[in-house]
Amino acid sequence: MISVAMAVYNGEKYLKTQLESILSQTEPVDEIIIVDDGSSDNSVEILRKYSQKDTRFKIFQNRTNLGYKQNFRKAISLCHGDMIFLSDQDDCWFPEKVRTMKAVMENHPDIETLASSFVFMDDQGNDYQVKSRKGMSNNNMYLKPVQPDALVPVTFDEFCSHNYFQGCSMALTRAAADKFLNHWSDILPHDWLIALLSSHDGKFWFINKPLFHYRTHSQNTIGVKKRKKGEEWVRLKFAEDMLDTLETIKQTWPEEYYENDIYQKRSKFCAEHIQALKSRNTWQLIKENTNPVYGELKTKRARMMDLVFSLFK
Repeated sequence: MISVAMAVYNGEKYLKTQLESILSQTEPVDEIIIVDDGSSDNSVEILRKYSQKDTRFKIFQNRTNLGYKQNFRKAISLCHGDMIFLSDQDDCWFPEKVRTMKAVMENHPDIETLASSFVFMDDQGNDYQVKSRKGMSNNNMYLKPVQPDALVPVTFDEFCSHNYFQGCSMALTRAAADKFLNHWSDILPHDWLIALLSSHDGKFWFINKPLFHYRTHSQNTIGVKKRKKGEEWVRLKFAEDMLDTLETIKQTWPEEYYENDIYQKRSKFCAEHIQALKSRNTWQLIKENTNPVYGELKTKRARMMDLVFSLFK
């Protein structure tokens, strides 16, 4: 059984496009679980019309706004399928998305969570590309080169530093969904937590094949395009995210956390790095380049930009 888990909040502008793309799959899904998080627009009315025509739609409304993390948690918990596809409200799936990912996961039963690549789409529905950076893939979101159509594992250690894949790119087995529900934490975004839990057992994989249009616009909850929050926020974010990841690891696998000194080293580095950025301590930032954790956290270009940032007080 194949389920779709979708979280909705004021999504009327693009919702029909996404729903139609799910209904147009060459491999039909069995249920479409949608949880509305207190929309004030016409999202619920749109969803009700679809549910009246197609019994696969199951619409739930939250009495109070839960936020996107809890809303996706609820949607996943309501799914009955042994394979669950996560869906945003504003993207557009390629017709072969479900068929392709299902086939990969059936042919590789050790995979618990599979992520695909995507094509950028603007708020008008037009495709666009970003300039590829050396040593990166997945529209520069994954800090490793991967050949087109290649299927590769993504390690737990990699997810300790960054989140490379949106939830809307993922398909989960029932085992992955149960791990997520049983080890829930709201410290990290839901997709990062799913990736961390699956990769811990070596069961997170990425197929470098675009299978959906990822829409970017000013109302994205999370994603590639964010509101301008200032240069300091940008410089601090990776270290703060790593600290959140380390806290999640400590809560989920406490023995592993305390037995492996790399976690303490990463935590110590991040705390010192945040302080160095806030105080704009150029010499401390230069010194940090000898620490391998800095290389895990940021590219050479990003480390150079840290130095530039520190020089303009």
